[in-house]
Amino acid sequence: MKNERSNREFDSSDPLKSVNSKNILDSFRYFKGRRYHNLTDVTYLFPNDDKEVERLHLQHNICRFVWKNNFSSPIHELLKSGNAKVLDIGCGAGHWIIDMAKEYPQATFVGIDMSPIFPDVKDIPSNVIFLQLNLNDGIPFPNETFDFVFQRFLCNCVVLEKWKFYVKEMIRVTIPGGWVEFFEFEIDHSDKQLIEAIHSGFKAKGINSSPETCVPQFLEKCQELSKVHYKEIYIPIGDWAGPLGTMMTTYVSMNFETVRLLLTSAWRIDDKTYDSGYDGHKFDFNATNTYLKSIRWFSKKN
Repeated sequence: MKNERSNREFDSSDPLKSVNSKNILDSFRYFKGRRYHNLTDVTYLFPNDDKEVERLHLQHNICRFVWKNNFSSPIHELLKSGNAKVLDIGCGAGHWIIDMAKEYPQATFVGIDMSPIFPDVKDIPSNVIFLQLNLNDGIPFPNETFDFVFQRFLCNCVVLEKWKFYVKEMIRVTIPGGWVEFFEFEIDHSDKQLIEAIHSGFKAKGINSSPETCVPQFLEKCQELSKVHYKEIYIPIGDWAGPLGTMMTTYVSMNFETVRLLLTSAWRIDDKTYDSGYDGHKFDFNATNTYLKSIRWFSKKN
């Protein structure tokens, strides 16, 4: 992203509450150096700026390194054969879809996100299309268009009821015999009080930050899907786990910064209190065996 505007304060009793505006120049608001959406129907409450792109880049690299692949659905041969159509909803900066497009040049990939953080045109392969739009309006494709529809780390970023709508839309645009896949994570920390406090902060904004308590249950109720498959990998956090653990400490640090506004608003605390609490738990990562549990659910459409 280029020529990003400098920090602009705004007046609101709830800094996450958007202002209804028809002016495209007011599509974003700035708070303490971070850029956020500024539209009333937006249910994504995280930043969408250069710092967020850096976090998403590290996130993708860690996931690819740990899982040794980009998906778990049995579609490798289909993607190699050509003519397959793949959709990534909530694609962010497009790291996953660019990686996939280079690995499977015969397939066509479409990425959808409402944040304008896509790669420069010169860095986009010819078999990739990015669309900037609000998923609350639905996925703008006919029924049964895609062979594979993918979603990563979206459940704990948006309001739960909207996430359920996105899932229904994903299934709608998937062809019979095609696959849908969901990739989420949860932190497994010994301080259960901390984890519960984080969950309660997200819940206050309508977000379920514990995907295991909602994703499989909702998918199993979708009659259009067959058996829901499940895979998980625990990723260590902390210097005790070597280079990967140190990298994960950096990633978790970025996550705490990303959710700063959401949690300080929900908990009604100031930045100083938030920072002092996180510093203590960051130290705990090296004193206790803490993991991030990464999970994939995938299913074939009937």
